[in-house]
Amino acid sequence: MDRSVKRRRFVQVAGSGLVVSIAGCAGEDGDDDAANGDDTADDGDDHDHNGDDEESETDGEGLIYAFAPNTIAVIDPENGEVVDEITDGLEDEAWGDPRITADYDEIYVIRESPSQVLVIDTAAHEIVDEVDIGPDGTHMYHPNDDEMWAHSDEEGTFYVIDTDSHEVTEIVDSGLEEEGHGKLLYHEDLGSMGYATNVNDPAALIIDLEAYERTDYIELENEEEGTHYKAYAPETGLAYFEHGDETAVVDTESDEVVEYLDFSGGMYLSPDEEVLGALDGDSIRFLDATSEDSEELAVVEVDEGPDALRYHESEDGTLYAYTAHTQTDEASVIDVEAGEIVETLEIGDIVRPDDAPFLHRTGVAGGDYFVSPADADGIVAIVDIDAQELVDHVEVEEGVDTVQYVGDSGTGYTGALR
Repeated sequence: MDRSVKRRRFVQVAGSGLVVSIAGCAGEDGDDDAANGDDTADDGDDHDHNGDDEESETDGEGLIYAFAPNTIAVIDPENGEVVDEITDGLEDEAWGDPRITADYDEIYVIRESPSQVLVIDTAAHEIVDEVDIGPDGTHMYHPNDDEMWAHSDEEGTFYVIDTDSHEVTEIVDSGLEEEGHGKLLYHEDLGSMGYATNVNDPAALIIDLEAYERTDYIELENEEEGTHYKAYAPETGLAYFEHGDETAVVDTESDEVVEYLDFSGGMYLSPDEEVLGALDGDSIRFLDATSEDSEELAVVEVDEGPDALRYHESEDGTLYAYTAHTQTDEASVIDVEAGEIVETLEIGDIVRPDDAPFLHRTGVAGGDYFVSPADADGIVAIVDIDAQELVDHVEVEEGVDTVQYVGDSGTGYTGALR
């Protein structure tokens, strides 16, 4: 069986001193003319979807879009089945971040080669536009209702896409060296200001979201290390930036570093914004996001490569964190307050190349479900998030590795809408 692996699953960033494992981080080269803002418009008629027409015209809320090399499968998690597929024009694709609009009407997803963002109508189950962006697109963000910000790693820039016209209206130079893999940190409490990270820059980059420019940057202590993951705690006004083997803590009022924490990795804020989960190798550290000292609440040893956290608060108020493993075919359910794993679920396996320095697998919490793709098995696992039970393995296609829920999917790696 051919289980070829896209470069997007793992990368060691040359010259940065930072080794990262990221979804969609290493795409194929695209069209440099994307900077002119022109996009290839399409009314969706040329993109066939292989489902029932009546079904495809219904409200798409509650469905799951699963992205594989040759298809975008539309899954009904309640019935555990594929109800539609988008296949026309798709062949051996690699995908970056998907992002859904605040009204849930459209999904924007990075298509790595050619360097584009595809716009999908969630009710019609159709691709309605193709927007050219810079090379090596990876992550995308939705800081306001009117815009999507897609990052070009080759250029170190954000392409700002108008969600009405589907056109690139601005290009924001964020990286200091005009290249490098980057992310965007924003929150409504920060107003028009945000922060960017870049694996080539030893700094937290200050971005004016309304002026579309980098206005300044905060120098960090190790000039050999860049920045990658990021988080913000609104109760304290502290921002967190992965910086080599440490995490830099920045006071957003003064834009000064107040502390360095001796761990680094992905960081995920709970929906109530009171707990910050931080990946630290095979451990997960849960921090009090309301504490100015970033007090540690619990450390949970997973030992099987935990990845992106998704949270769920039960009816009795217990906060649980779900994490899919990169080293096994399982996911763990963690009682955050108790600091212990309470359930282990078999969700399917991923491809693990021998030369990969790190691995990544995603998971999404939406509606009543935790959802995670397993590219080696070609399935999407559907977990009842209240019952903490696996309810379905939905067959899609080998290589399926990206999912988007149509509706509120909480906070974490794909982020809250704000």
